[in-house]
Amino acid sequence: MFTVEFEKDYSVVTSMDEQNNFDDVEMYLENNGVVYLRQYVEDIDTHQVIEISYKQLLDLWSSMRQTEGLFKLELIGKEKR
Repeated sequence: MFTVEFEKDYSVVTSMDEQNNFDDVEMYLENNGVVYLRQYVEDIDTHQVIEISYKQLLDLWSSMRQTEGLFKLELIGKEKR
């Protein structure tokens, strides 16, 4: 289950574990091509955050359909990030 929210400068997708075994994961998609992934960690009472590019996000998504090996994703279109 997930939610999608649109803000002025970014969008937020929140993924919730329906079995309640894992904390929510939030993905912030900034208009400048930066992606932040964060998850609250109760043990240290803070969020852990990683910062990646939109291209890295696409690489991760594409990897879900691949076999073992080295791959390079080629973007086709007007804009490359």
